[in-house]
Amino acid sequence: MRRLIISILAIAGCGSRGPEREGADEPHSESRTSWTAQHELFVEHPPFVAGQPSVLAAHVTRLEGHRPVTEGTLVAILRSKAGAVVESRADAPARPGVFRPALTPTTPGPCTLTLRLEHGATKDEVTTECTVYAAGARLPAPPDDPPGRISFLKETAWSTDFATSVAEERELVPTLRTTGEIRATAGREARLTATAHGRVVIDAPAPVLGARVSVGQVLARITPQVENTGDRVTLASELRQGRVELAAAESQLARSERLWAARTIAEKQLEEAKTATQLARARVDAAQGRLSQFDAGASGRGGGRTAFQVRSPLAGTLVAIHISSGQTVEDGDLLFTVVDMSRLWLHADVFEPDVASVEGATRASFRVDGNDRPITIAPPEGRVVTIGQLVDEKTRTVPIIFELPNPDERLRIGSFATVWIETGAAVRALAVSETAIVDDAGRKVAYVQVEGESFERRVLHLGARSGGWVEVKAGLAKGERVVTRGAYDIKLAASGGAVPEHGHAH
Repeated sequence: MRRLIISILAIAGCGSRGPEREGADEPHSESRTSWTAQHELFVEHPPFVAGQPSVLAAHVTRLEGHRPVTEGTLVAILRSKAGAVVESRADAPARPGVFRPALTPTTPGPCTLTLRLEHGATKDEVTTECTVYAAGARLPAPPDDPPGRISFLKETAWSTDFATSVAEERELVPTLRTTGEIRATAGREARLTATAHGRVVIDAPAPVLGARVSVGQVLARITPQVENTGDRVTLASELRQGRVELAAAESQLARSERLWAARTIAEKQLEEAKTATQLARARVDAAQGRLSQFDAGASGRGGGRTAFQVRSPLAGTLVAIHISSGQTVEDGDLLFTVVDMSRLWLHADVFEPDVASVEGATRASFRVDGNDRPITIAPPEGRVVTIGQLVDEKTRTVPIIFELPNPDERLRIGSFATVWIETGAAVRALAVSETAIVDDAGRKVAYVQVEGESFERRVLHLGARSGGWVEVKAGLAKGERVVTRGAYDIKLAASGGAVPEHGHAH
């Protein structure tokens, strides 16, 4: 069931933030806050007096997302120790998040106040101690607020990214925090390039990003094109000229053979005629080949051996397509990238002074941008591949590479990550989320919710960090509720009045 906050506020105002009542002796509102696994109840109301109505204002907030509840019924039950019961129902909120039950006590003395939220089949309740005063009795004066209290209204919290959690003991492992990047595993990435200058024809059906690719699968074909040959007219002219030269050379060779037979020329002249004929024939063959390649490229047929197939050397996922069908490419141009995504590398950078602390590391955890769920790397599925031996002269860091499985292929190549490398044995200690820690003029502080709209600033003495949690050696007690989202807003409210201290309207 989604968590809810129920805040019960007096219609006359919320403590010192509400408008003052007439009469110097008018008592201050009573308030109490209690928590259950599903609700937080901040109760503020005029003192209960027998025979006098007390109208309550109940602020009901969903902890998940911290937004006001807009549906349901709030039941308020006042029970005296003598057995008298008074009940009131608010069948719907008077405005988003605010219910207004009213109670008229009948019997003075000790009592309990029960608040029950009903929404469909869901029911949850909390009970707190209270007192009903006799009519005409002198009511106690309100206690002074402890120094250092910070006011942060529910209405303001509803409009911000706000959350709290209980400080409790956890298993913590000393870790070194750094940054990293998801990369392809060595030997599991193939960058397919063009093997000739030519025109690309992508095989049908055309592969798409994210498609599975098998070993040897043909992704495209390249029809080679003759470089620096001009148009077809030029190539045909060169072929005709070559044939004319060949005919002349053959004629000269025949004449030289006759003269040599009559011993009227030297043997050297005969050899020169043979060489000239061979060279002319080679030029004709070359011209014919260039013209044939040009015709094959223009028609797109490829001409059998002149069409080069682009095959994937491994099974994996097609993660990049760098060309389109019909595009002309040069020898060496990148065409496709195929990666076996079943296992990946996490490449983390460790600053030079911290390298010694991670030398024996075997485990780590990380969180990629856009995903709050931490991922653990541990044997036997995960392992340390290597720790670099060369310090980067610019960043003064050394790489440490982890290999991990990626069975659902949710991790993506190139994703940045926050990494926690385990550097010691686990300890059990009081801990809070890293998001609760605020740097305040060089001091590490957190804000504790002591009542529904009342907070305290605590200076912390911190210890080990582990997977997004921080050990608290001093400054907090077990069970206290700490602001984990919105702590900076509380800081602003404490320092500059960003949140008004008066005029909490009900």
